[in-house]
Amino acid sequence: MKFLGLLLLLLLASCATVSESGLFWGNYSKTLYESKKNPSPETLAKHKNELIDILKKSKELNLRPPPGIQAELGVLLMNEKDEKSARNYFSGEEVIYPESKVLVARLIDIMTGKKEKKK
Repeated sequence: MKFLGLLLLLLLASCATVSESGLFWGNYSKTLYESKKNPSPETLAKHKNELIDILKKSKELNLRPPPGIQAELGVLLMNEKDEKSARNYFSGEEVIYPESKVLVARLIDIMTGKKEKKK
């Protein structure tokens, strides 16, 4: 009986974790921390891959992605000069989180080289 309990515990621990708010975060905190603590192309690539994985698994679990994930991935792609993909992720962020409209507009302005209007 103890073996079954242990097996069940291990099985549950290996499953995707979903936060109380119903969002799948994967290893976001870990890969972000590593990319900030030890900045390198490798740690940035791992974080980028984690963002992609979070979006994929969120879709598989029929969950909306956490706020900011698509925008962050869009910024990474923008920095890689992949404007088309960046726009797609910015657009996805705005569709799921309409309150991000101002942020997304500013990110697109930065990407296209438009200067901010001075007040």
